[in-house]
Amino acid sequence: NLIEILNNNHLEKIISVDLNIVKYIENFNKRSPFRIICENEKSQVVEILFFNMNKYQIQNYLKLNQTYRITGKLTITKESFQIIHPTNILKSSEFHYYDFFEPQYDLVRKKINKKSFRKIIKDNLNIIKDFEFPEEWIHEDYKQRNWKSFKESIFQLHLPETIEDIKKSEIARKRLAFDELLSSYLTFYELKKKFDQNYNLKGISNFSFSLEIINTLPFILTKDQKKCIREIKQDLSSNNKMYRLVQGDVGSGKTIIALLMVADIVKNGYQAVVMAPTEILAKQHYKYFKDYLSKFNITIEIITGKTSAKIKKRIYENITSNKIEILIGTHSVYNESVQFKNLGLIVIDEQHKFGVKQRINLLEKAIGCHTLIMSATPIPRSLSFAMYGEISISNIKTKPSERKEVVTSIISTKNIVKLLEGINRKIERKEQVFWILPTIGTLDSEKETLLTRFEFLKKRFKEKVGILHGKIKKDDSEKIMNDFREKKILILVSTTVIEVGINIPNATLMIVEQAEKFGLAQLHQLRGRISRGSLQSHCVLIYSQNLSDNTKERLLTLKKNSDGFDIAEKDLYLRGAGDFFGTNQSGLPTWKFFKPYEDHMLIKFVKKNSEHLIKNYPLNRQKILFLKKVFYKERDFKNYFSV
Repeated sequence: NLIEILNNNHLEKIISVDLNIVKYIENFNKRSPFRIICENEKSQVVEILFFNMNKYQIQNYLKLNQTYRITGKLTITKESFQIIHPTNILKSSEFHYYDFFEPQYDLVRKKINKKSFRKIIKDNLNIIKDFEFPEEWIHEDYKQRNWKSFKESIFQLHLPETIEDIKKSEIARKRLAFDELLSSYLTFYELKKKFDQNYNLKGISNFSFSLEIINTLPFILTKDQKKCIREIKQDLSSNNKMYRLVQGDVGSGKTIIALLMVADIVKNGYQAVVMAPTEILAKQHYKYFKDYLSKFNITIEIITGKTSAKIKKRIYENITSNKIEILIGTHSVYNESVQFKNLGLIVIDEQHKFGVKQRINLLEKAIGCHTLIMSATPIPRSLSFAMYGEISISNIKTKPSERKEVVTSIISTKNIVKLLEGINRKIERKEQVFWILPTIGTLDSEKETLLTRFEFLKKRFKEKVGILHGKIKKDDSEKIMNDFREKKILILVSTTVIEVGINIPNATLMIVEQAEKFGLAQLHQLRGRISRGSLQSHCVLIYSQNLSDNTKERLLTLKKNSDGFDIAEKDLYLRGAGDFFGTNQSGLPTWKFFKPYEDHMLIKFVKKNSEHLIKNYPLNRQKILFLKKVFYKERDFKNYFSV
């Protein structure tokens, strides 16, 4: 009853009402709306208004004498009740899809229609409604208070029936986060089991080649680098398969460690493959390996998505016949056509950039050989278990002695004019500048974006300014980066596409605008793009709004601290749920339910729970299979719940 809504002062609120379409009233001119006169079952009149829309499309969608459930903001004029541009319209045959409580899904980046997605969700809920799930897999000792079953938790999240259900949705999410972590660990455990069963390489005993290369290096290895090399050599010389993570800050010297170990593997008669998440980083590794190993008569090749079919065919043949000893590339190195003759070591750089499911696929490809993972995003030890399962870890904290500490400062957007004077001085000395923003935007945007800042800087610094972001074609991106390397461009305005794998020794100034929108670990990664040479470098964090106390503390943490491990730990405890925009800001993978910054306390219980399940594997096999299918084999989900 719309009069009751009026009397209860519920105007301007979202309502849903069943309306019968009575007639159409066409717009008088381009500015007037297309009006649809409707009635509810009490013969109360409601007008539906559409501006700037095709009348034929509306008439086809809302047919005369048909009843629809229409949701929107109810307003009132002198003549009638009105709903302008309804938020949702359902045909009478679709009323069972109506939600009294409507869950909100993050679909913007996925480009999925909200209504269609919700239908899929509800159809799938119908499938599992009567399905008999395996017995509970969370042991009573590790189950948190108020947790319901897996099935009940899913329904509570997707199909809440009461306000109380909505209030308890966070409890349901945590329950499913536990399941997701448990599934991740069990998957890693099975992979590790396969590694051990399929491992047949002989222990490597000859490490003389790496020592020979070390003697030719133009720098001295740090104490942590030497310790890391000893740990890897110990792994390689044993009869067990190596599965090791090398963590080190940007610029701490991880790549030279990978090169030395790859060199020893090759000299012992095996092949090695180095995989990077981006083409830019793969090319950088290729150049690095060629520079240091060219005089030692080792065959090195690179393969990426852009490698021509003719060259790929030659590489495939030479890999199979052992003529290529080191292959470097992107995910293309795992093409089915790449068949190694005698693979001994796989090196995966920045593995967390590939996401959980992709990482599992990568590890499946590495069965039978040693695995070395490198990460420039130091991960708190409490999270490494969630990221990699049981893995040996080497940390590199000390940086090369010639590297100078980056001076970090925090300024407001009001001080950008003074900053431009500092850029002038840098350019006069032919030093280079990164200027980072979080969004590409448009030229007519009210807020500062990549495009508006580029135009602003271009007016002042002319052709010395370049722009780089993810939507630029690969060929154009490469040209821009080459121009930057060759100092044709001195200021590069960019998104975070430069976060990993770009080495510009002459870059001495990193400016991050709207710094409050980035994660601490990501800001530290960006800061690591400078101070690659011997020149003094500066990082300027620009904030553009009133900062919360939490955000101030995070930015000050970065200003005062240069230890990536310490920063990662602080980021874990400082980050607020609503203060940042998702775990991807920190370089950590995207999970479905697990939130590293809120749920890390669950990890110790997950570990104990997984050990309990594995200990009684035959009894728990169905539970383990179920978890793996739900979280890592989504395509099998419907088949598993076959009706």
